[in-house]
Amino acid sequence: MAGLSRRGEAVATVALAAIAFIIVTGETLPIGLIAEVSDSLGVTESRVGLTVSAYALIAALSAIPLTRWSSRFDRRHVLLASAAVFGVGHLLAAAAPDVLVLALGRGLAALGHGVYFAVAAPAAMRLARPEVRGRAGARVMVGGSVALVIGTPLATLLGQATNWRVAMLAVGVVAVGLGVLVARLMPVLPGTSVRGGGASVLSTVRLPGVLAIQGVVLFAVTGQFTLYTFIAPYVEQRFAVTGTGLSVLLLAYGAAAVVGSTLAGRVADVKPIAGVRVAAATYALALAGLWVAGLFETGPAGLPMVVIWGGAFSVLNVCVALAVLRRAPGPRAETANAFTGIVFQVGIVTGSALGAVANDAGLLATVPLFTAAAGVLVLAITLLRGHAFAPAEVAPIEELRPAGVGVDLPRA
Repeated sequence: MAGLSRRGEAVATVALAAIAFIIVTGETLPIGLIAEVSDSLGVTESRVGLTVSAYALIAALSAIPLTRWSSRFDRRHVLLASAAVFGVGHLLAAAAPDVLVLALGRGLAALGHGVYFAVAAPAAMRLARPEVRGRAGARVMVGGSVALVIGTPLATLLGQATNWRVAMLAVGVVAVGLGVLVARLMPVLPGTSVRGGGASVLSTVRLPGVLAIQGVVLFAVTGQFTLYTFIAPYVEQRFAVTGTGLSVLLLAYGAAAVVGSTLAGRVADVKPIAGVRVAAATYALALAGLWVAGLFETGPAGLPMVVIWGGAFSVLNVCVALAVLRRAPGPRAETANAFTGIVFQVGIVTGSALGAVANDAGLLATVPLFTAAAGVLVLAITLLRGHAFAPAEVAPIEELRPAGVGVDLPRA
């Protein structure tokens, strides 16, 4: 099996990141176009919103079973199939005559979501040279991060300028096209097997350090989305930032998130333990600073904290995700990645719910303090269990054998 050149390796991982971008864009697309979809189908916005919730639930529940079932197949084919299933689901949703068909299309798309994110980052790391594996995995994660701050707004603008069906159609076509491109760019990546054991969820979770990492994911994401979900009303109440000012702030937050995600790959390759600790401390301090600035309604002090917070969370997010892949190589990497995705979704749902409760109770001003407290818990875990973020003393990725094949995986 021929390996990829350095240029080919970079192009392949960027293409994997592009699919991550379009998948996250499609997942959140109905949020920005909820009024247009509800008017078109003649249903309430709440019923359209349920298709978003159902998507997340199906993606979470299907991720591990489908990832384990597909572990025997060439990863190119799995990535192509997951992108195609996601794309076809959106093509069906674009043609939906009623909300039931819309929900079916979205549900089909969700089946490709969890598998893709479980397989893509480990595949990118298998393609990469050992010294840049963190950066390769980070590229895929950057794709998902960028979608939240660029992809979703662009899809919303497209749907508003044309029709929500056009936006759904575009997402579907692009996803299928990128899936075909990735399958053509990548070399053969057979399903892997770990010597001496399977890749069950229980055996994966029991690997040293994995539970500590999942604890970081849960606390960090819960704290993050408790505030991020309601960042618009918070900065309006505390700093009188609305309209164009809010757009600029969110753009700056997004830019910091992209920079943080990109740098995190290098940090995770060179100083993984120190990197995650510094990110956790910065995350907690930025939120504490935001809370203090909010108490005094001091925008010049508080708004930069929002931007620092965005960068710190992105570094933390990528470092933690790459730590999971280091602790669990081969098929366990994919199982662990799928499990991490589920924990991440639980954090989003929990955080959003807590934020909603605080907002309804008139306690929105205290939410940054809660998020800062979550950051302190994350920092405590990284200080007490720092070894969980170091490279694991297990067989490195390049030493794993493809299932039924007696040769090494392709190397650049």
